[in-house]
This record gives sequence, C-alpha cells and structure tokens, in this order.
Amino acid sequence: MNIPTRDMADFSDDDIVEIARSVESHDFDRIAPPPQVWNNILADLEVEVATQEASARRHTRSRFSSTRILSIAAAALLMVGVAVAIVNTRAGDTAVTEVANAMMTDDGLPVSTSATADAYVRCEDEECFVEVDLSALPESGADDLELWVINSDVSDMHSLGNVTSSGGRFDLPAGVNATDFPIVDISIEPDDGDETHSGQSVLRGVFAQP
Repeated sequence: MNIPTRDMADFSDDDIVEIARSVESHDFDRIAPPPQVWNNILADLEVEVATQEASARRHTRSRFSSTRILSIAAAALLMVGVAVAIVNTRAGDTAVTEVANAMMTDDGLPVSTSATADAYVRCEDEECFVEVDLSALPESGADDLELWVINSDVSDMHSLGNVTSSGGRFDLPAGVNATDFPIVDISIEPDDGDETHSGQSVLRGVFAQP
C-alpha cells in the first residue's frame, strides 16, 4: 500500500478513514503511525458504525410502528364497519305479524271456478295489508278480477285493488281490519265505470285468527 508522503497534520479525518479502509493485513507490519492516529481512526469508525446501527434501529422501529399503526387502524375500521352493519341490520329488521288468514274457494258462489287462494292479513310497523296467494287465476275473460274486504252483514266493503296471477300484497285502508271486515272476496268486474261490487264473486273466504 502507498500512503501519500506529507505531514500527518495535513490529513483530514476522511483521508485517514479512507487510508485505514485500504490497509491490507500484511501492511500492518510496515505501517507504524503514531498511536493517536489509530485512536482517531477507530473513533471515526466507531462513530460511523454506531450511526449506521442507530439508523437501522430507527428504521426498524419506524417500520414496526407504521405496520402496527396500520394494523390497528385496519382493525378499528373493520370493527366500525361490523358495528354499522349490525346497527343497519337491526334498524332494517321489523317484525311482520300475521293476524288472520282465510282459505278462499268458490263454495256457494254463482260463478264456479277450479281456482283456490289463500289470503293473509299481516301487520308491519302498525300498517296492515292483505297478501293473496293464488293456486290459479280464475277465468274472467276481458274483465278485471278485484279484491274486496266486506263486513259481516255485507253492508260495507272496500276494494283493495286488481288481482293478477301472482296474487300480491294489498294495503288495508286506515281503520279497516280483519275483525270488522272478516269477509275476503274476489269478483269479476267489468270495465263499465261502476266502482261498486258487480255481484260476480269467484272466490270467497272468512278471516280467522291463525
């Protein structure tokens, strides 16, 4: 190894460190610098190593801390999402109560049909409705089939709407219930502008408690 021949005082700390790094094992026999030179070199090397180790520890801690923070944040968001989903599910869950049902047939009616139907009065959030499940749609030609609820002495009735092959759900008007209007009826209604019952019932039943 060749070392520049100038006074040691002219060497900077960086020069000394660079020289120390270039020294090979067999050069130690030929180099005999003053003790303070090696002390300075060792001090610089120890500072550099210590700085690198501290930087590595900070990087590790930073990476660990960032990973841990992200994990905690993700877990917190997941818990919030689950809580919101539970609240929304509970808020959307409303009890539907069946208060009456009836089997509708053509027994005793002037129009004979092979169809039958089941009708149910159900209530949800204090609003009640009739659901109709038809086995088949009664023949009505070009006329409509209309669903009615009628009181016991047939002095009052309410039309709930037209019935299709899928049956359907029909809201009950305010103040109308299965106790005061226990008869459920499906009739053939011509398109003649007359909104009253035609008298041509094809299916009828009486509501009873389930």
